[in-house]
Amino acid sequence: MRKTTLFVLAAGFAAFAASAEVSPVETLWRNGDDGIKVYRIPALCAAPNGDLVAACDARRDNGGDLNCFQPINISIRRSQDGGKTWTKAENSWTWTWNDKEKWSGSDPSFIVDAEAKKIFLFYNVWKWEDTAKWDNNVYRFYVQESADNGKTWSKPRDISKDIAFPEWPFGKARNAGGFIFISSGSGAQMKDGTLLHTIVHVNDGNALFGSDDHGKTWKAFGKPVKNGDECKVVELRDGSWMINSRWRGGGRQIHVSRDRGATWESRYDSSLTDPQCNAQIMRYGKLLLFTNCNSTGRNNLCLKVSRNNGDTWSEPLVICPAGAAYSDMAKLPNGDIGVLYEGAGYSTINFVTVPRADVKALLKGMPFTEE
Repeated sequence: MRKTTLFVLAAGFAAFAASAEVSPVETLWRNGDDGIKVYRIPALCAAPNGDLVAACDARRDNGGDLNCFQPINISIRRSQDGGKTWTKAENSWTWTWNDKEKWSGSDPSFIVDAEAKKIFLFYNVWKWEDTAKWDNNVYRFYVQESADNGKTWSKPRDISKDIAFPEWPFGKARNAGGFIFISSGSGAQMKDGTLLHTIVHVNDGNALFGSDDHGKTWKAFGKPVKNGDECKVVELRDGSWMINSRWRGGGRQIHVSRDRGATWESRYDSSLTDPQCNAQIMRYGKLLLFTNCNSTGRNNLCLKVSRNNGDTWSEPLVICPAGAAYSDMAKLPNGDIGVLYEGAGYSTINFVTVPRADVKALLKGMPFTEE
């Protein structure tokens, strides 16, 4: 395990000294390890027993996405000690790549069902049926589940037809407007037990799918909403559902539904500076936490806190001031926050712990909304 040192910076705020060490950075995947050219697209969750489970794309030949004709595995590592040590990488999904068939999987994401004590792992799958005309190929959506905190996984299940809805061209080729995929990172479990996740129609918008029977079946929730790319969903304190989405213009697109996705209220949040990069939002008690590249470029990975449902956000706690990109996070049993993120130049995928005390320190002077 390779370690470097993380420092806390806070955009000039004296509350955080530039020399204050938060925790060492653990590099979980480094390009070239195990014969893999590039590791990308991190996902992180805390299992029902508190173990950490991390996942990413293992892209054998180059850094290209799922539509770039190359074999991609879903790689998994686990930690039983809060991220200090990790198991050797194993594949939950392994590519099929021969003369007859070519299958790849990409964009892992987790939902943890605290009631059923299960972890659900999602990813997009593409079978190369016509490599000469890649636009003819269609993404499919798979899920696996683990009942032993990520040690073993069920066989992949295709839920493509289950989560389709008529407003979008599911099952159509990319050149027919069918570029649809599940967002990487993490979905969430709502207070009523509903499992909820996000899906993207490229250049169009966002939508929700999930399960209200602990993963036995999966379905679409509500209707799509315009303007959105890779995104995450979180439950607000009044039970509303919020989508926080990558979008254009240097900020983030926000969608809120008070009727389980049937209708949406949308706004553009220019205060959440963003370079059109996947980010993560999650509930932390009565707070919301948000990680993204707080910059016009893919660098300066930060964590922010809101105590009023995302209306305003704290000053940033800088996790990685240099190059960074996609991120995910999870709450550890002791209240600390684990963050998994892509390092500079997509050369590594790293894990770091943000102490609970540093999260609380961000709240000083922040407005609070009671509901």
